Amino acid sequence: MHRSSEIKKTARRHLDRSSSVHALIAAVLIVALSVELYVFARVQDIWLDESTQLSGITLNFREMLRWLAGADPDRLSVPGDRMPPLSYLFDWLWLHLWGPSEIGFRLFHSAFVIAGVSGLATVALRALGPSATIVSLGFLVLSPKLIQTGVEIRAYPMFFAITCAQVAVFIRLMACLPKLDLKTLMVFTATCIAAIYTHFYGVVSSCAFFLALGISFLGYAEALVEIIGAFVVVAICSLLLIPFVSGAGQVLPFVPAEATAPMVQQKTTILYLTYLLQLVGDPANMISISASILFFCGTIALLAGGMFAAVMHVRNRNLRPSDWLIAVVLSGVFATIVASFFIRTFDVIKASYSGWLLAPLSLLIGVGATSVTGVTGLRSWDAGGRKLAAGAMIVGAGISTYMFLVHAPMFVHGPHRFIGALYDKTEGSKAIVYEVGSAWGWSYIPLEYSHNSEVVQYRALDDGVGLVRAARNGTEVMVQEIEATVSPYQVLLLADIRLRTYRDFRQCQHQPGACPDFPRGAVAAALIGTGKWRETGKERSFGHYDAQVTILERASGLALPNFARSQ
Repeated sequence: MHRSSEIKKTARRHLDRSSSVHALIAAVLIVALSVELYVFARVQDIWLDESTQLSGITLNFREMLRWLAGADPDRLSVPGDRMPPLSYLFDWLWLHLWGPSEIGFRLFHSAFVIAGVSGLATVALRALGPSATIVSLGFLVLSPKLIQTGVEIRAYPMFFAITCAQVAVFIRLMACLPKLDLKTLMVFTATCIAAIYTHFYGVVSSCAFFLALGISFLGYAEALVEIIGAFVVVAICSLLLIPFVSGAGQVLPFVPAEATAPMVQQKTTILYLTYLLQLVGDPANMISISASILFFCGTIALLAGGMFAAVMHVRNRNLRPSDWLIAVVLSGVFATIVASFFIRTFDVIKASYSGWLLAPLSLLIGVGATSVTGVTGLRSWDAGGRKLAAGAMIVGAGISTYMFLVHAPMFVHGPHRFIGALYDKTEGSKAIVYEVGSAWGWSYIPLEYSHNSEVVQYRALDDGVGLVRAARNGTEVMVQEIEATVSPYQVLLLADIRLRTYRDFRQCQHQPGACPDFPRGAVAAALIGTGKWRETGKERSFGHYDAQVTILERASGLALPNFARSQ
């Protein structure tokens, strides 16, 4: 008897020690994510949509809401926004409490991601066990996709955090089956309402969660009535979104044709396959061929293992709470793809809109790494296959994340800082002119924001015979012949911006001198051909938004200061 008691105490101490070790590993991983977010936050540049959000929150609270609802859309020197008000509310409060610091906003948004991941890890440790939690956390911590999302001054970090809360509460509800805890259901209802007021795709996520919840309780009439009642509450509360939906419908998409060209050229099958891969990965995961093979093969194998185990659980009538996340993911993906066939006013399958799926997918990946002996009968998978898949995913993701952080400037969301620095260094009368075919909006709008609309910018017409004063909504203002338009200026910065793909990154990594070149600018050729202008320099910042600036000076003008060469 005494010996049995000692054995139990020893086992308990061993269990407590093991739990502490796993909790420590989880804490270290979350700290690592915090460091990664901080590192990229210091590099990331203000981009087009962030300019809109940072401008919108400078309005007083009432006017900000009216502006989001479509009132006076031209009052700010930025495009309008298609976004519910909750993230604007948080940023408005932050602005009035802590000021307009860009790094402050980025760290504020990253705090939501860290909180969401921490909450998800806590629930996973209790519901799924340490192995699934560590693998799930490893997937998130080594995700360039999440690191980029986490520092954006947009709704996405908050939306991700709220989705983590939805997942956590959803798992708790599933753990109560066949009973339904009404208080937990009320909390779940509140998280869904928060989701739809943070991002319009919160409607997709909330419907996906409620659909899975309803299916799981189909055989229990009383619980099903309560679930339907909760969904009705969410639907009624969402009616207050109508003015913002109406306002969003008035906002024309401000995406230059060049920005979407790589996607448009793809066949439909490749387009949707790319969308599915981007739900878990990022172009940074594709730079290294070996890393991409390890990451995607490992991730897909883990997801397949988890799904196969769930199918067997259904067969054995022994479903686990996490199994229902598969229904959430499948319904969310299916709804998005179907919607893309009917909605043409914006890119429905843009991966960032579906970023909410990263949270449930991370848990499914973690579940796939756990043993399912006696459920699937796949002994080779249980013996080493799952560990091999998890190891491949972690190693591949680790290599990609390392390359992403080392080459972080390549992944910033625009050349605003690069072109703005050149403009600020230039002395005398000056103007920025965007070449024919340039994705000019990615620089123009952020410069309008950062320079309080005092920077002089033009863009070339598609035919290359004239210039217009660049306007935030794409309308043509002051259409003039090129030479007459630039006659008041002593110095011109001819900017060309081209979007590059992971293939370009890969090519430049192995052969720096083989980076894709820019075509000869039509504006530069036209002006130099007159003999009145001469080229005095050329600067380039290579990255996803590849920017090249050709510096022209009047042939009779003063010499320009020396420019520091960019990367």
